[in-house]
Amino acid sequence: MQTCYKKENKNLSLLNLFFIYNNMLSKFNSFYIMGIGGISMSAIAQILKNNNFQIYGSDLVDSELIEKLKDENIEIMIGHAPEFVDKCDAVIRTGAIGDDDSDIILAKKLNKPIFSRAEILGEITKKYKLISISGSHGKTTTTGMIASILLSAGKDPTIHIGGILNNINSNLYIGKSDIFVTEACEYKDSFLTLKNYISIILNIQEDHLDYFKNLDNIFRSFNKFVDNTSIDGIVIYNLDEYDSRLKLPENSLSFGFKDGAVFQAKNIEEYSVGKYCFDLFYNGEKLDKLFLPCYGKHNVYNALASCACALSLNIEIEQIKKGLNNFLGIKRRNEQICDYNGHFIIHDYAHHPAEIEASIKALREICRNERLIVVFQPHTFTRTKTLFNQFLKCFDMCDEVWLLPIYPAREKPIEGVTSENLSQKIEENGKKSRYFNDFSSCKQEILKEIDKTAVIAILGAGDIEKLAYQLKEHYDDK
Repeated sequence: MQTCYKKENKNLSLLNLFFIYNNMLSKFNSFYIMGIGGISMSAIAQILKNNNFQIYGSDLVDSELIEKLKDENIEIMIGHAPEFVDKCDAVIRTGAIGDDDSDIILAKKLNKPIFSRAEILGEITKKYKLISISGSHGKTTTTGMIASILLSAGKDPTIHIGGILNNINSNLYIGKSDIFVTEACEYKDSFLTLKNYISIILNIQEDHLDYFKNLDNIFRSFNKFVDNTSIDGIVIYNLDEYDSRLKLPENSLSFGFKDGAVFQAKNIEEYSVGKYCFDLFYNGEKLDKLFLPCYGKHNVYNALASCACALSLNIEIEQIKKGLNNFLGIKRRNEQICDYNGHFIIHDYAHHPAEIEASIKALREICRNERLIVVFQPHTFTRTKTLFNQFLKCFDMCDEVWLLPIYPAREKPIEGVTSENLSQKIEENGKKSRYFNDFSSCKQEILKEIDKTAVIAILGAGDIEKLAYQLKEHYDDK
Protein backbone atom coordinates (compact mmCIF):
# COMPACT_ATOMS: atom_id res chain seq x y z
CA MET A 1 0.00 0.00 0.00
CA GLN A 2 1.46 3.35 -1.04
CA THR A 3 1.48 6.35 1.28
CA CYS A 4 2.35 9.89 0.38
CA TYR A 5 5.84 9.58 1.83
CA LYS A 6 6.84 6.46 -0.06
CA LYS A 7 7.77 5.83 -3.66
CA GLU A 8 5.48 7.18 -6.37
CA ASN A 9 3.11 5.10 -8.48
CA LYS A 10 4.72 4.47 -11.83
CA ASN A 11 1.32 4.53 -13.54
CA LEU A 12 -0.45 7.86 -13.96
CA SER A 13 -3.33 8.36 -11.54
CA LEU A 14 -6.41 10.46 -12.25
CA LEU A 15 -4.72 13.12 -10.12
CA ASN A 16 -1.70 13.16 -12.45
CA LEU A 17 -3.88 13.40 -15.56
CA PHE A 18 -5.98 16.15 -14.00
CA PHE A 19 -2.96 18.32 -13.34
CA ILE A 20 -1.65 17.74 -16.86
CA TYR A 21 -4.83 18.59 -18.76
CA ASN A 22 -7.51 20.27 -16.71
CA ASN A 23 -6.16 22.24 -13.80
CA MET A 24 -5.97 26.01 -13.44
CA LEU A 25 -2.90 25.42 -11.26
CA SER A 26 -0.96 24.08 -14.26
CA LYS A 27 -0.31 27.72 -15.20
CA PHE A 28 2.23 27.80 -12.40
CA ASN A 29 5.54 26.04 -11.92
CA SER A 30 6.17 26.74 -8.24
CA PHE A 31 4.28 27.48 -5.01
CA TYR A 32 5.29 28.90 -1.65
CA ILE A 33 3.12 27.26 1.03
CA MET A 34 2.79 29.24 4.25
CA GLY A 35 1.89 27.01 7.20
CA ILE A 36 3.20 23.93 5.42
CA GLY A 37 3.42 21.95 8.67
CA GLY A 38 -0.37 21.85 9.06
CA ILE A 39 -2.05 18.49 8.64
CA SER A 40 -3.91 19.57 5.48
CA MET A 41 -1.24 21.87 4.05
CA SER A 42 1.43 19.16 4.29
CA ALA A 43 -0.82 16.85 2.26
CA ILE A 44 -1.44 19.56 -0.36
CA ALA A 45 2.30 20.15 -0.55
CA GLN A 46 2.85 16.45 -1.24
CA ILE A 47 0.11 16.34 -3.90
CA LEU A 48 1.65 19.32 -5.70
CA LYS A 49 5.18 17.91 -5.35
CA ASN A 50 3.94 14.57 -6.70
CA ASN A 51 2.76 16.45 -9.79
CA ASN A 52 6.16 18.01 -10.48
CA PHE A 53 5.60 21.48 -8.99
CA GLN A 54 8.49 23.14 -7.21
CA ILE A 55 7.42 23.61 -3.59
CA TYR A 56 8.78 25.98 -0.96
CA GLY A 57 7.37 26.16 2.54
CA SER A 58 7.47 27.89 5.90
CA ASP A 59 5.98 27.43 9.33
CA LEU A 60 6.38 28.85 12.82
CA VAL A 61 7.76 25.63 14.34
CA ASP A 62 9.43 22.45 13.20
CA SER A 63 7.49 19.17 13.34
CA GLU A 64 7.55 15.53 12.27
CA LEU A 65 5.45 16.36 9.21
CA ILE A 66 7.90 19.08 8.18
CA GLU A 67 10.83 16.70 8.54
CA LYS A 68 9.06 14.20 6.27
CA LEU A 69 8.47 16.91 3.68
CA LYS A 70 12.15 17.87 3.87
CA ASP A 71 12.97 14.24 3.15
CA GLU A 72 11.04 14.74 -0.10
CA ASN A 73 13.46 17.57 -0.98
CA ILE A 74 11.00 20.36 -0.22
CA GLU A 75 12.77 23.52 0.95
CA ILE A 76 11.27 24.72 4.24
CA MET A 77 12.12 27.67 6.47
CA ILE A 78 11.06 28.13 10.10
CA GLY A 79 9.69 31.67 10.37
CA HIS A 80 9.19 34.16 7.57
CA ALA A 81 10.76 33.41 4.19
CA PRO A 82 10.77 36.48 1.89
CA GLU A 83 13.22 34.71 -0.43
CA PHE A 84 10.53 32.11 -1.16
CA VAL A 85 8.04 34.85 -1.97
CA ASP A 86 10.51 36.18 -4.49
CA LYS A 87 11.22 32.76 -6.06
CA CYS A 88 7.68 31.33 -6.29
CA ASP A 89 5.00 31.80 -8.95
CA ALA A 90 2.15 31.83 -6.41
CA VAL A 91 1.52 31.71 -2.65
CA ILE A 92 -0.78 29.33 -0.73
CA ARG A 93 -1.65 30.26 2.85
CA THR A 94 -3.61 28.79 5.74
CA GLY A 95 -6.62 30.54 7.22
CA ALA A 96 -4.47 31.46 10.22
CA ILE A 97 -2.29 33.83 8.17
CA GLY A 98 -3.74 37.31 7.79
CA ASP A 99 -3.11 40.16 5.39
CA ASP A 100 -0.77 41.80 7.91
CA ASP A 101 1.81 39.00 7.59
CA SER A 102 5.06 40.37 6.15
CA ASP A 103 5.35 37.60 3.52
CA ILE A 104 1.77 38.29 2.35
CA ILE A 105 2.48 42.02 2.18
CA LEU A 106 5.55 41.28 0.04
CA ALA A 107 3.61 38.88 -2.19
CA LYS A 108 1.01 41.56 -2.87
CA LYS A 109 3.73 44.10 -3.62
CA LEU A 110 5.26 41.68 -6.14
CA ASN A 111 1.79 40.90 -7.62
CA LYS A 112 2.07 37.21 -6.77
CA PRO A 113 -1.25 35.31 -6.88
CA ILE A 114 -2.33 34.32 -3.36
CA PHE A 115 -4.56 31.29 -2.78
CA SER A 116 -6.15 29.93 0.36
CA ARG A 117 -5.76 26.30 1.42
CA ALA A 118 -9.45 25.81 0.69
CA GLU A 119 -9.19 27.21 -2.86
CA ILE A 120 -6.35 24.83 -3.70
CA LEU A 121 -8.15 21.82 -2.23
CA GLY A 122 -11.27 22.75 -4.20
CA GLU A 123 -9.22 23.02 -7.38
CA ILE A 124 -7.49 19.67 -6.81
CA THR A 125 -10.72 17.78 -6.10
CA LYS A 126 -13.13 19.24 -8.66
CA LYS A 127 -12.78 16.42 -11.22
CA TYR A 128 -13.32 13.66 -8.68
CA LYS A 129 -16.31 11.92 -7.17
CA LEU A 130 -15.71 13.84 -3.98
CA ILE A 131 -16.82 12.50 -0.59
CA SER A 132 -16.72 15.36 1.93
CA ILE A 133 -17.15 14.70 5.64
CA SER A 134 -18.30 17.73 7.63
CA GLY A 135 -19.47 18.45 11.17
CA SER A 136 -18.41 20.08 14.40
CA HIS A 137 -16.72 16.88 15.56
CA GLY A 138 -16.07 13.31 14.43
CA LYS A 139 -14.78 14.27 10.97
CA THR A 140 -11.35 12.67 11.19
CA THR A 141 -12.52 9.36 12.64
CA THR A 142 -15.36 9.09 10.11
CA THR A 143 -13.02 9.96 7.24
CA GLY A 144 -10.69 7.23 8.50
CA MET A 145 -13.49 4.67 8.69
CA ILE A 146 -14.69 5.49 5.18
CA ALA A 147 -11.12 5.32 3.90
CA SER A 148 -10.60 1.92 5.52
CA ILE A 149 -13.82 0.57 3.98
CA LEU A 150 -12.94 1.88 0.51
CA LEU A 151 -9.42 0.48 0.68
CA SER A 152 -10.69 -2.90 1.89
CA ALA A 153 -13.23 -2.94 -0.94
CA GLY A 154 -10.49 -2.32 -3.52
CA LYS A 155 -11.80 1.13 -4.52
CA ASP A 156 -8.31 2.70 -4.27
CA PRO A 157 -9.46 6.25 -3.36
CA THR A 158 -7.33 9.29 -2.82
CA ILE A 159 -7.50 10.11 0.90
CA HIS A 160 -6.95 13.53 2.47
CA ILE A 161 -7.45 13.30 6.23
CA GLY A 162 -6.93 15.63 9.18
CA GLY A 163 -4.76 13.22 11.13
CA ILE A 164 -2.35 10.34 10.71
CA LEU A 165 -4.47 7.36 9.66
CA ASN A 166 -2.74 4.29 11.06
CA ASN A 167 -3.86 2.12 8.12
CA ILE A 168 -1.59 4.12 5.81
CA ASN A 169 0.66 5.76 8.45
CA SER A 170 0.01 9.09 6.78
CA ASN A 171 -2.42 11.95 6.25
CA LEU A 172 -2.50 11.33 2.49
CA TYR A 173 -2.91 8.40 0.16
CA ILE A 174 -2.92 8.95 -3.60
CA GLY A 175 -5.10 6.35 -5.28
CA LYS A 176 -5.81 5.65 -8.94
CA SER A 177 -9.61 5.72 -8.91
CA ASP A 178 -11.99 8.64 -9.41
CA ILE A 179 -12.94 8.74 -5.69
CA PHE A 180 -11.49 11.40 -3.40
CA VAL A 181 -12.26 11.37 0.35
CA THR A 182 -11.65 14.51 2.40
CA GLU A 183 -12.55 16.21 5.62
CA ALA A 184 -14.58 19.37 5.06
CA CYS A 185 -13.86 22.08 7.63
CA GLU A 186 -16.46 24.81 8.03
CA TYR A 187 -14.12 27.43 9.53
CA LYS A 188 -14.21 30.62 7.47
CA ASP A 189 -16.57 28.78 5.06
CA SER A 190 -13.57 26.91 3.71
CA PHE A 191 -15.63 23.82 2.79
CA LEU A 192 -17.63 25.88 0.31
CA THR A 193 -14.88 25.50 -2.31
CA LEU A 194 -15.69 21.77 -2.48
CA LYS A 195 -18.06 20.34 -5.12
CA ASN A 196 -19.32 17.14 -3.57
CA TYR A 197 -20.72 13.89 -4.85
CA ILE A 198 -21.47 12.75 -1.30
CA SER A 199 -21.86 15.41 1.41
CA ILE A 200 -21.84 14.05 4.96
CA ILE A 201 -22.99 16.15 7.94
CA LEU A 202 -22.22 14.49 11.27
CA ASN A 203 -23.47 17.26 13.56
CA ILE A 204 -23.75 21.05 13.72
CA GLN A 205 -22.87 22.80 16.97
CA GLU A 206 -21.52 26.12 18.17
CA ASP A 207 -17.85 26.51 17.27
CA HIS A 208 -15.55 28.96 15.49
CA LEU A 209 -17.66 31.81 16.84
CA ASP A 210 -14.79 34.23 16.20
CA TYR A 211 -15.87 33.93 12.56
CA PHE A 212 -19.52 32.79 12.59
CA LYS A 213 -20.70 34.86 15.62
CA ASN A 214 -23.76 32.63 16.19
CA LEU A 215 -25.30 29.25 15.42
CA ASP A 216 -27.67 30.66 12.79
CA ASN A 217 -24.70 31.71 10.67
CA ILE A 218 -23.19 28.25 11.08
CA PHE A 219 -26.37 26.69 9.70
CA ARG A 220 -26.35 29.13 6.78
CA SER A 221 -22.84 27.97 5.95
CA PHE A 222 -23.80 24.29 6.13
CA ASN A 223 -26.79 24.95 3.88
CA LYS A 224 -24.41 26.35 1.26
CA PHE A 225 -22.28 23.23 1.72
CA VAL A 226 -25.38 21.10 1.02
CA ASP A 227 -26.11 23.20 -2.07
CA ASN A 228 -22.66 22.24 -3.41
CA THR A 229 -23.75 18.61 -3.72
CA SER A 230 -24.06 17.49 -7.33
CA ILE A 231 -27.53 16.80 -8.77
CA ASP A 232 -26.80 13.07 -8.96
CA GLY A 233 -25.13 13.09 -5.55
CA ILE A 234 -26.27 12.36 -2.00
CA VAL A 235 -26.49 14.24 1.29
CA ILE A 236 -26.05 12.08 4.40
CA TYR A 237 -27.05 13.63 7.74
CA ASN A 238 -27.55 12.75 11.41
CA LEU A 239 -31.28 12.47 12.13
CA ASP A 240 -30.73 12.46 15.91
CA GLU A 241 -29.24 15.97 15.74
CA TYR A 242 -31.47 17.32 12.97
CA ASP A 243 -32.47 20.98 13.23
CA SER A 244 -35.02 22.63 10.94
CA ARG A 245 -32.46 25.31 10.12
CA LEU A 246 -30.69 22.68 8.01
CA LYS A 247 -32.32 22.69 4.57
CA LEU A 248 -32.09 19.27 2.95
CA PRO A 249 -32.73 18.31 -0.69
CA GLU A 250 -34.67 15.26 -1.81
CA ASN A 251 -31.48 13.30 -2.38
CA SER A 252 -30.83 13.11 1.40
CA LEU A 253 -30.35 10.01 3.53
CA SER A 254 -30.46 9.97 7.34
CA PHE A 255 -28.60 7.93 9.93
CA GLY A 256 -29.08 7.66 13.68
CA PHE A 257 -30.46 5.74 16.61
CA LYS A 258 -34.00 7.09 16.29
CA ASP A 259 -36.81 5.36 14.44
CA GLY A 260 -37.23 6.90 11.02
CA ALA A 261 -33.52 6.95 10.21
CA VAL A 262 -32.77 5.35 6.84
CA PHE A 263 -29.59 3.85 8.33
CA GLN A 264 -30.33 2.94 11.94
CA ALA A 265 -28.33 1.36 14.76
CA LYS A 266 -30.35 -0.94 17.02
CA ASN A 267 -29.45 -3.26 19.88
CA ILE A 268 -26.30 -1.30 20.72
CA GLU A 269 -24.23 -3.33 23.18
CA GLU A 270 -20.83 -3.19 24.83
CA TYR A 271 -19.19 -6.41 23.59
CA SER A 272 -15.81 -5.66 25.19
CA VAL A 273 -14.74 -3.06 27.72
CA GLY A 274 -15.51 0.30 26.09
CA LYS A 275 -16.15 -1.22 22.64
CA TYR A 276 -19.55 -1.50 20.97
CA CYS A 277 -21.48 -3.59 18.47
CA PHE A 278 -24.85 -2.87 16.90
CA ASP A 279 -27.37 -4.19 14.39
CA LEU A 280 -27.36 -2.14 11.19
CA PHE A 281 -30.77 -1.56 9.66
CA TYR A 282 -31.52 -0.06 6.24
CA ASN A 283 -35.09 1.17 5.75
CA GLY A 284 -36.22 -1.07 8.61
CA GLU A 285 -34.50 -4.20 7.32
CA LYS A 286 -31.59 -5.69 9.27
CA LEU A 287 -28.41 -5.98 7.20
CA ASP A 288 -25.92 -7.34 9.73
CA LYS A 289 -24.34 -6.99 13.17
CA LEU A 290 -21.24 -4.79 13.18
CA PHE A 291 -18.43 -4.77 15.76
CA LEU A 292 -16.35 -1.61 16.16
CA PRO A 293 -12.64 -1.93 16.99
CA CYS A 294 -12.46 1.57 18.52
CA TYR A 295 -13.58 2.73 21.96
CA GLY A 296 -16.66 4.79 22.75
CA LYS A 297 -20.36 4.64 22.02
CA HIS A 298 -20.10 7.93 20.10
CA ASN A 299 -18.21 6.05 17.40
CA VAL A 300 -21.41 4.20 16.52
CA TYR A 301 -22.58 7.45 14.90
CA ASN A 302 -19.32 7.71 12.93
CA ALA A 303 -19.71 4.11 11.81
CA LEU A 304 -23.33 4.68 10.75
CA ALA A 305 -22.30 7.63 8.57
CA SER A 306 -19.53 5.50 7.08
CA CYS A 307 -21.92 2.63 6.35
CA ALA A 308 -24.40 5.03 4.73
CA CYS A 309 -21.63 6.37 2.50
CA ALA A 310 -20.35 2.92 1.55
CA LEU A 311 -23.79 1.48 0.81
CA SER A 312 -24.55 4.54 -1.33
CA LEU A 313 -21.49 3.56 -3.37
CA ASN A 314 -22.93 0.01 -3.74
CA ILE A 315 -20.28 -1.58 -1.53
CA GLU A 316 -21.40 -4.96 -0.18
CA ILE A 317 -22.06 -5.30 3.55
CA GLU A 318 -19.32 -7.95 3.91
CA GLN A 319 -16.78 -5.46 2.53
CA ILE A 320 -18.09 -2.83 4.93
CA LYS A 321 -17.67 -5.20 7.88
CA LYS A 322 -14.16 -6.01 6.73
CA GLY A 323 -13.29 -2.33 6.33
CA LEU A 324 -14.54 -1.42 9.81
CA ASN A 325 -12.68 -4.39 11.32
CA ASN A 326 -9.53 -3.23 9.53
CA PHE A 327 -9.82 0.35 10.82
CA LEU A 328 -6.67 0.93 12.90
CA GLY A 329 -7.59 4.31 14.28
CA ILE A 330 -6.06 7.78 14.04
CA LYS A 331 -3.01 9.16 15.77
CA ARG A 332 -4.11 11.58 18.54
CA ARG A 333 -7.62 10.08 18.59
CA ASN A 334 -8.00 8.06 21.80
CA GLU A 335 -4.38 6.99 21.31
CA GLN A 336 -2.84 4.86 24.03
CA ILE A 337 0.47 6.49 24.94
CA CYS A 338 1.53 3.95 27.52
CA ASP A 339 0.45 1.16 29.85
CA TYR A 340 2.42 1.49 33.07
CA ASN A 341 1.61 -1.55 35.20
CA GLY A 342 -2.07 -1.31 34.28
CA HIS A 343 -2.22 2.48 34.56
CA PHE A 344 -2.92 4.11 31.20
CA ILE A 345 -2.03 7.44 29.60
CA ILE A 346 -4.35 8.27 26.69
CA HIS A 347 -4.01 11.15 24.22
CA ASP A 348 -6.97 12.59 22.34
CA TYR A 349 -7.45 15.60 20.05
CA ALA A 350 -10.74 16.59 21.73
CA HIS A 351 -10.96 20.36 22.17
CA HIS A 352 -14.66 21.21 21.77
CA PRO A 353 -16.82 20.61 24.90
CA ALA A 354 -18.94 17.98 23.11
CA GLU A 355 -15.82 16.12 22.00
CA ILE A 356 -14.33 16.31 25.49
CA GLU A 357 -17.50 14.95 27.04
CA ALA A 358 -17.63 12.07 24.54
CA SER A 359 -13.95 11.26 25.08
CA ILE A 360 -14.28 11.25 28.88
CA LYS A 361 -17.41 9.12 28.66
CA ALA A 362 -15.55 6.55 26.55
CA LEU A 363 -12.66 6.52 29.03
CA ARG A 364 -15.02 6.21 31.98
CA GLU A 365 -16.43 3.07 30.37
CA ILE A 366 -12.89 1.67 30.43
CA CYS A 367 -11.83 2.62 33.96
CA ARG A 368 -15.31 2.35 35.51
CA ASN A 369 -15.19 3.71 39.08
CA GLU A 370 -11.43 4.12 39.25
CA ARG A 371 -9.62 7.45 39.29
CA LEU A 372 -9.63 9.39 36.00
CA ILE A 373 -7.60 12.60 35.58
CA VAL A 374 -8.01 14.82 32.52
CA VAL A 375 -5.16 17.11 31.48
CA PHE A 376 -6.52 19.71 29.06
CA GLN A 377 -4.98 22.47 26.96
CA PRO A 378 -7.76 24.80 25.74
CA HIS A 379 -7.52 25.66 22.05
CA THR A 380 -7.87 29.38 21.17
CA PHE A 381 -8.99 32.25 23.35
CA THR A 382 -12.18 32.80 21.36
CA ARG A 383 -13.41 29.23 21.80
CA THR A 384 -12.59 29.34 25.52
CA LYS A 385 -14.53 32.59 25.91
CA THR A 386 -17.59 31.78 23.80
CA LEU A 387 -18.01 28.21 25.10
CA PHE A 388 -16.90 28.95 28.67
CA ASN A 389 -20.08 27.67 30.34
CA GLN A 390 -19.95 24.46 28.30
CA PHE A 391 -16.35 23.91 29.40
CA LEU A 392 -17.50 24.15 33.02
CA LYS A 393 -19.82 21.16 32.49
CA CYS A 394 -18.01 18.87 30.04
CA PHE A 395 -15.58 17.46 32.65
CA ASP A 396 -18.31 16.16 34.98
CA MET A 397 -17.47 12.47 34.48
CA CYS A 398 -13.78 12.71 35.42
CA ASP A 399 -12.33 12.98 38.96
CA GLU A 400 -9.88 15.84 38.39
CA VAL A 401 -9.17 18.44 35.69
CA TRP A 402 -5.65 19.77 35.18
CA LEU A 403 -5.41 22.78 32.90
CA LEU A 404 -2.50 24.12 30.87
CA PRO A 405 -2.23 27.60 29.30
CA ILE A 406 -4.50 28.26 26.31
CA TYR A 407 -2.98 27.34 22.95
CA PRO A 408 -3.42 30.55 20.89
CA ALA A 409 -3.20 29.12 17.34
CA ARG A 410 -4.10 32.07 15.13
CA GLU A 411 -5.24 34.39 17.93
CA LYS A 412 -4.04 37.10 20.29
CA PRO A 413 -4.88 36.94 24.02
CA ILE A 414 -8.25 38.20 25.25
CA GLU A 415 -8.21 40.02 28.58
CA GLY A 416 -9.56 37.86 31.40
CA VAL A 417 -9.72 34.69 29.29
CA THR A 418 -7.20 32.29 30.84
CA SER A 419 -6.93 28.64 31.80
CA GLU A 420 -6.28 29.75 35.36
CA ASN A 421 -9.68 31.46 35.50
CA LEU A 422 -11.34 28.41 33.95
CA SER A 423 -9.68 26.17 36.53
CA GLN A 424 -10.93 28.35 39.38
CA LYS A 425 -14.51 28.27 38.05
CA ILE A 426 -14.39 24.47 37.62
CA GLU A 427 -13.21 24.22 41.24
CA GLU A 428 -16.02 26.51 42.39
CA ASN A 429 -18.49 24.20 40.63
CA GLY A 430 -17.33 21.30 42.79
CA LYS A 431 -14.81 19.58 40.53
CA LYS A 432 -11.21 19.29 41.73
CA SER A 433 -9.00 21.30 39.37
CA ARG A 434 -5.38 22.37 39.12
CA TYR A 435 -3.54 24.80 36.87
CA PHE A 436 -0.01 24.35 35.52
CA ASN A 437 2.08 27.04 33.85
CA ASP A 438 3.99 24.65 31.59
CA PHE A 439 4.38 21.09 30.38
CA SER A 440 7.39 20.41 32.61
CA SER A 441 5.62 20.99 35.93
CA CYS A 442 2.55 19.09 34.70
CA LYS A 443 4.69 16.15 33.59
CA GLN A 444 6.31 15.88 37.01
CA GLU A 445 2.90 15.69 38.69
CA ILE A 446 1.70 13.05 36.22
CA LEU A 447 4.73 10.91 37.07
CA LYS A 448 3.86 11.25 40.76
CA GLU A 449 0.16 10.46 40.35
CA ILE A 450 0.09 7.70 37.75
CA ASP A 451 0.46 4.90 40.33
CA LYS A 452 -2.75 6.11 42.00
CA THR A 453 -4.71 6.70 38.78
CA ALA A 454 -6.37 4.27 36.37
CA VAL A 455 -6.32 6.64 33.38
CA ILE A 456 -4.68 9.99 32.73
CA ALA A 457 -6.18 11.55 29.60
CA ILE A 458 -4.24 14.24 27.79
CA LEU A 459 -6.68 16.26 25.69
CA GLY A 460 -6.32 19.14 23.24
CA ALA A 461 -5.71 20.15 19.64
CA GLY A 462 -2.65 22.34 20.23
CA ASP A 463 0.93 21.33 20.97
CA ILE A 464 -0.07 19.29 24.03
CA GLU A 465 0.93 16.24 21.98
CA LYS A 466 4.51 17.18 22.98
CA LEU A 467 3.62 16.41 26.59
CA ALA A 468 1.98 13.14 25.58
CA TYR A 469 4.99 11.96 23.61
CA GLN A 470 7.43 13.11 26.30
CA LEU A 471 5.59 10.77 28.64
CA LYS A 472 5.64 7.99 26.05
CA GLU A 473 9.40 8.40 25.69
CA HIS A 474 9.82 8.37 29.49
CA TYR A 475 7.92 5.10 29.95
CA ASP A 476 9.33 3.46 26.81
CA ASP A 477 12.78 3.83 28.40
CA LYS A 478 11.71 1.96 31.55
